[in-house]
Amino acid sequence: MIDRETLYERIADAINISEDMFDYAEAEYKKIAKWIEENSKDYNIVIYPQGSFALGTAVKPYDREDEYDVDLVCEYQRDYGFSAKHLKKTEVYSILTRYARAYRIKEKRRCWQVTYEHNKKFHLDVIPAVFRESYIDITEQLSSEKYEYIGSNPKGYISWFQSKQRIRYDAIRTGILSNQRGLYIYNEIKPIKEYKIRTPLQKAIQILKRHRDILFKDDHNNLAPISILITTIAADLYRNEDAITETLNSILSRAKEYVEGCRKNGKYYIYNPSFPSENFADKWEEHPERAEAFLNWLDDARKDLLDNFTTTQSDVEIATLVECALGRNVTQYVFRGNSSVIVESSNDYEGVEKALIPYKVQTILSAPQRQKLSSYPRGYRVIIGATIEKPDGTKYRYKNDGDPIDKNCSIVFTAGFCGVPKPFNLKWQVVNTGYQARSVNALRGEFFEEGVNEITHRESTLYTGSHAIQCFVFKKGHCVAQSKIFIVNIK
Repeated sequence: MIDRETLYERIADAINISEDMFDYAEAEYKKIAKWIEENSKDYNIVIYPQGSFALGTAVKPYDREDEYDVDLVCEYQRDYGFSAKHLKKTEVYSILTRYARAYRIKEKRRCWQVTYEHNKKFHLDVIPAVFRESYIDITEQLSSEKYEYIGSNPKGYISWFQSKQRIRYDAIRTGILSNQRGLYIYNEIKPIKEYKIRTPLQKAIQILKRHRDILFKDDHNNLAPISILITTIAADLYRNEDAITETLNSILSRAKEYVEGCRKNGKYYIYNPSFPSENFADKWEEHPERAEAFLNWLDDARKDLLDNFTTTQSDVEIATLVECALGRNVTQYVFRGNSSVIVESSNDYEGVEKALIPYKVQTILSAPQRQKLSSYPRGYRVIIGATIEKPDGTKYRYKNDGDPIDKNCSIVFTAGFCGVPKPFNLKWQVVNTGYQARSVNALRGEFFEEGVNEITHRESTLYTGSHAIQCFVFKKGHCVAQSKIFIVNIK
């Protein structure tokens, strides 16, 4: 069984930006920075990164079709008398339109988004700004014609974030250097790429962001917690723990109390530590549903990333929990080389060549008696666990597609949920295969329902062969979650 810390380390590796992605982003950032500086000789401009790339907390896009980006500040070193609108719409825009590598330039609220024809899954966000003594003013679009300057301090934020993890960062860096001295003759040490030094804090933030991405993947109401809030709260609660498990526990055990402690006179104030006049939670007053969503997400994150795991779970059970909380791609990476823990679900095979689908799953999917849902459910997640009860009273956990079970045993299926609020109804579907089930007209395949909020279902092991069960969660008559196909083998 995989231990907890190894699990989190593999998860963090799975969602981390690859070296190729980082190197490409860094190269493109340097190219456009050089272009801007060379084509702005009338003004003194400096370019530097901000955001998740600069903090070391960037994660791979959840969807392969999604883009990843780098935020960079285009800072004019003194006030040239430009209005916010003129700086953004005239000065910076005119420079970017002449940049040959730019395929499309799109205006966003605080930046220009630059995409590339040769790589449309990557873009740069260029943020126009003016230097002030201890901060910068960045441009913000309020309406189609109205712009204003708002204060910010991205360099100060990066320094604050680094200070929160300095002890662990220095310890990890020292360890890498020490290992290198043992590898190279005459103490010739290769330079360390800073992004390769990742602390437990950075990894924990990445995991929290991926959990957010999964839980709010179908968010149409802009309720998903913003990254700067996650990062700020996590960093402020970090106490230099040297393991990801301890870091996540330290953050999630106190985060909700932390947020509630930031509430004054009914309004939340989660200040930018580098620019105290900026409130990262300022939108919550106008949209209280976002505050509620954030607090509920903290509960879900603690449950999904910590509470649901026990020391007695099999790798199959752990893999199922990981997939629910963090996605299938992460699970495949964490358990690569151990295909027995990856059990396919019916919706994983849309558009997949039949030859690539495991034979048992093919049999279940093609069973003519198997009823189908009219649409693929999205929104929540459900998993299935199983316990065998033998005639002599002994019990044991059964893994998906495990070793054949004796006949005349009982098997109890239990549904586990990630984020599904009550009330709900469960529907189950059993699909039997093989001659014995067919001979007594017991192939089944229909949906049947347990009571409201009932989460268990009991079956008997009667017929030789490989059979399957799935669980479906319904709220207000609509299916919101569908489990994987759980295969039971009977002697």
